[in-house]
Formats: sequence, structure tokens, C-alpha cells
Amino acid sequence: MRLSWTGRIFMTLSGLVLLLPILVVAASALNGGRTMLFPPQDPTLSRFTEFFVSEPIWRTALGNSVIIALGSSALGVLFAWPAAYFLWKKASGLSKVIAGMLALPFAVPPIVFGVGLGFMWAFSIGLGTLWAGILSHAALFAALPLVTISIGLQSIDRAHLDAAATMGATEAVTFRTIILPQTIPYTISGFFFAMVLSFNEFIVMFFVSSSSYATVTLQIFNSLRNGFTPTMAVAAITFIAVSVTAFSLVARFGDLPRLMGADQSRT
Repeated sequence: MRLSWTGRIFMTLSGLVLLLPILVVAASALNGGRTMLFPPQDPTLSRFTEFFVSEPIWRTALGNSVIIALGSSALGVLFAWPAAYFLWKKASGLSKVIAGMLALPFAVPPIVFGVGLGFMWAFSIGLGTLWAGILSHAALFAALPLVTISIGLQSIDRAHLDAAATMGATEAVTFRTIILPQTIPYTISGFFFAMVLSFNEFIVMFFVSSSSYATVTLQIFNSLRNGFTPTMAVAAITFIAVSVTAFSLVARFGDLPRLMGADQSRT
């Protein structure tokens, strides 16, 4: 599809609106002092060294963010796969209820969900632990792999399933040779969507961490009492880099047009 001149101008302006704030933040990370200024003063890359190597507070926060993002997105996929499969296979009342329960936390305002989880973990031994943070984000973002996996299952050509049944393939063989290979891109896409949102999430983590540990978003909040520092800009660049990398992988190896609702050719 070719864009008109009006469309090209609109897309160019949209790109500039998105790109300019990123350039300002990226330049602010180069400040040599402790204050975030633009244009940067005494440009240096030492703030990147502080964030990734020499400052234990930021390094630990980054490690916690990575552990929670990867762990929760993997768990979210494990939660979502059976629900999406049985919803596609049988669409029974139970499978609809389970799928609805998985999707519900994503529809609830994060502060309500975070307060609820805070009370729940307070009555158990989970408040302030990393594993509680992983479970909380897995519950919050399981709706994303649920949606992408469901889209992948719906895209499977029924003729392939009928051919497998005609040739005497069992359900296990059909699942292993037809269903699973065709849904892997959608499963990976759901994993990356959940991972990016978990990496950037603040509100729920604020309640379930109970100040026992910090992720990057929480550490940015904690550091605000000292003003805006260039290290925060490095953290912001890290968020952008993770998001761009994940969505680029989804666009390259997944079925992004269909996931975005733009390709209805196989419905």
C-alpha cells in the first residue's frame, strides 16, 4: 500500500514527535555533573558506567527488573497456554471462566490490583519478596500471551487438522506437528509483550515490593528526592532500548500485522 503525500507528511511529523523527546533524554544522559541539563554539560559516558557497572543500587535494581520481567512473562505464557488452547479446542464454560479470570487483572486499574495484592501478600509470607513480584506481574500480564496465543490458534488452517485426523494422527501428534509449530511466533510475541510491560511497570510493584527491594522504575522514584539526575536518563534509555528490541523481534519473527488487527486475510 502506497501512502499519499499527506500520509507521508503525517507519518514524518509523527516520527519527529516521538523521536525528539527521546533525543533530548539521550543527550541528557551525557551530562558530566549530577544535574540533568540540556544541552549536556561536560559530555561523558560515565553515567552509563554508573548505571550498569559501578553503582550497586542501580545494578541491583536492573537485575531485579530483569528477573521479574523474564520470570513473570514466562509464567504468564505458562498460565495462558492451557487456557487459550482449551478455549479454542472446546470453548466450554469452564475454559471461558478461566480465560476471563486471566484477562480480568489487566482490565482492573493497576492501583486497585496493586493494593489488593499488597493485602494478599501481607497475609502470607510473600510481601516484599521477589517471587511474589514475579507472580504478581504474571497474573497482571497473562492477558497478553492469552490474546496472542488465541490469535495464533485461530489462524491455524482447519484443513491441516482435518488432514491429520484423516491420516490417523492422534491429538498429541497433531498438537506437536501442527498446532505447536504454527503458534510459536504468537507465543513468543506474547512473551515479549508481557516482558516489556513488566519491565516498565511501577504501581503494582510499588505495593508488592513493600520497599524490601527496588526495580529500575522504583529506583527512579526513590531517587527523585535528590532531583533529576543523568542516571535516570540512562534508565529511561534502557527502557526504550528494551522496548525497541522486543518489538523489533516481534515484527521480524512474529505476525505483527495480524496481532495489531491489520491482517484479516486468514480469519
